[in-house]
Amino acid sequence: MMVRRILLLAALSGVASFLACTTATTPPVETPEPEPTPVEPEPEPVAEREPPPDSGPARDVAFPPIVRTTLANGLELNTVTNDQLPVVHLRLVVRSGGETDPANLPGLSSAVADMLREGTQRRNSAQLAEAIEFLGADLWAGADEENVHLVFRALSDQLDEAMELLAEVATRPAFAQAELDKLKRRELDRIALQTKQPNYLGRRALFARLYGNHPYARIDTTPEALRALKRSDLQRWHRTHFVPPNAFLVAVGNVTPERVQAAAERAFGRWRGRAPSTTELPELPTRQSREVVLVDRPGAVQSVIFLGNAAIARRDPEWVPLMVANQVLGGSAASRLFMDLRERRSLTYGAYSQVGERVGVSPFVAWAAVRTEVTSEAMTAFFENLGAIVTVPPSDVEITNAQRYLSDSFPLQIDTPAKVAGLVADLRIFGLPDDYWEGYRTSIRAVHAPEALEAAQHHVRPGEMLVVVVGDAAQIAEPLRVWGPVIVTDENGNEKQRLDAVSGSASPTAGEQNTEGDAS
Repeated sequence: MMVRRILLLAALSGVASFLACTTATTPPVETPEPEPTPVEPEPEPVAEREPPPDSGPARDVAFPPIVRTTLANGLELNTVTNDQLPVVHLRLVVRSGGETDPANLPGLSSAVADMLREGTQRRNSAQLAEAIEFLGADLWAGADEENVHLVFRALSDQLDEAMELLAEVATRPAFAQAELDKLKRRELDRIALQTKQPNYLGRRALFARLYGNHPYARIDTTPEALRALKRSDLQRWHRTHFVPPNAFLVAVGNVTPERVQAAAERAFGRWRGRAPSTTELPELPTRQSREVVLVDRPGAVQSVIFLGNAAIARRDPEWVPLMVANQVLGGSAASRLFMDLRERRSLTYGAYSQVGERVGVSPFVAWAAVRTEVTSEAMTAFFENLGAIVTVPPSDVEITNAQRYLSDSFPLQIDTPAKVAGLVADLRIFGLPDDYWEGYRTSIRAVHAPEALEAAQHHVRPGEMLVVVVGDAAQIAEPLRVWGPVIVTDENGNEKQRLDAVSGSASPTAGEQNTEGDAS
């Protein structure tokens, strides 16, 4: 009995030891606590939003008054007081430009303008630059088809010094031979680079064919003219055209008309000369049908397309309605050409159109750069849109958007004295009335669809349009015959081949073109 009790106690002791060992080596299993049920926050009350107020009609901008006076020598002064900043912008405009260049020296007026900054009879180029820098001022000179511009910006308390420097540059240039030689080398290098650019080649071919013997046909000088250019040519042109009756001065800034008058008398009072004789310009070429000029660039992966016709003078009463029609067609990235050729058809990065500004007949031009293989499709798209703009009035939405774009962007054109000076100069260059900019936005908003259509019909002529394409003739010459006879030239304008036009469904006549009001 005793033995059985001892054995039972030993067994119980072993079990206890086993349990003790097990407990020491095996951690207890933890039971995870249940996660609390997330409580969704109560939604915040949504504030009731009021729609923005409707925009009111755009108001005309109060263009600052222009005070006009004339010096005894015939130089006209135009002063606009703007006291927002202590600066003054002086713009001297000589009413002669590229249209006065001799036929054998295109670019002569531009060379004169460039050389004005390269020294005077009193200071060489470095000394002139130092004098301008000492005033903290800027001087720019350039020429366009009809004018030479000299622009001087300085602090308004330095008006007298600025006017003296401007007069010295304009009336006493040195035309130093060493500086002329440098200019000619720079220009030869620039021309060599430009003639490798398809856009430049296209513009040169377009204007040459569009204007024929008219001076507007020349967009630049030539290597031959640069090599032949002499110092005496610059002196002769300057002596003939830089005379007070052939110029006017615009001063805009924190100045008064009295200060400008006194400063101009001191600086320009001794300037003398008679107005140059006017030259009758040749008539523009007449065009009864379309013509295609193909500037061959073998291996080109893109075609640069220009379409244009001689359109309108800047002072023509239909210029504003035509601007509205052009805005509908191709004036911005929201216009028909861009939305059609880029957004809908994916043919180009951008397609636009523009109406030029000239004293004489300005061009209407549309353009785009497309892949070589879609050249024909792009031409179809262009003529569909050109046909639509002259056959059906734009929609009310298109007219409203065009008016708002042109009207609402105008205040950005008069937000600095420099821009105001440019607009005053435009009044004098194009013979516009002094209150023209006052009512400019009103005149834009007064254009409705019928007026825009009529202006487009008068000045955009798809059936007589000149087409210039710069690209690979081997790939695109044949398809272009659908749009008219094709003249293939090399990059220098030398004719290589002529191809007759062929009839095809892609080449509708003006009356048969797309009649959808919205080509986008």
